[in-house]
Amino acid sequence: MSNEKLEKIKIKDYHNIVILTGAGVSVASGIAPFRGPGGLWTDRDIERCATAHALRSHPEVVWEAFAELRRKAAVTEPNATHYALAELEKHRRNTVVLTQNIDGLHQAAGSHNVVELHGNIHRTRCTKCSVKPYKDKTIEYRTCERCGAPLRYDIILFEESLDPEVMEAAYKALAECDLFIAAGTSGIVWPSAGFAEIAKRAGARTVLVNLESLPTRWFEEQLVGKAEEIFPELFDYQGV
Repeated sequence: MSNEKLEKIKIKDYHNIVILTGAGVSVASGIAPFRGPGGLWTDRDIERCATAHALRSHPEVVWEAFAELRRKAAVTEPNATHYALAELEKHRRNTVVLTQNIDGLHQAAGSHNVVELHGNIHRTRCTKCSVKPYKDKTIEYRTCERCGAPLRYDIILFEESLDPEVMEAAYKALAECDLFIAAGTSGIVWPSAGFAEIAKRAGARTVLVNLESLPTRWFEEQLVGKAEEIFPELFDYQGV
């Protein structure tokens, strides 16, 4: 769908907005998705260095596998989608971004109400003790100064469950929203694949922004195109 034909969403009509973002949102900033065309890893790579089992067996391999992503994310700029969502929050404070991305670009663009479903590559935590996750720029593998156990990135690996508190925040936002927009996500990764259904059953308007349309009954509207081209033109702030 071209931006010229795009019907703007009148923000004055909505009070609680939830945006779900996936890997496709960060591609325009140069952050590649984990899987699929142009992805960072194959399934074999994921099994070797991005699972809970790999972390238990070879924590140093898991650390090294994500080191380049931490380095790149630290110097990567947000793109037009990130800035458009930060602007949306300025006009409608009850806007929550639920993101599958771990790059921190929503916060870098100025969004504050961000629920990071899969963690944040810029934080480090211990694999054993209760040291609170902390911001960290180091990309060299090391162990915890407190207990000597391996350190890890504060992200969700394959085979790991999402943080219950994070999910509680996500479900609360979905239950209260009257506008739900998903962008840059394939819609097949659970539990976020079920978010549109939750929002629609709660009475929200549901919109999908993606490079291709998806066979789903939970989105009332689908806008096909690049998120970084659609979002800057998507919202009408008159009367807000």
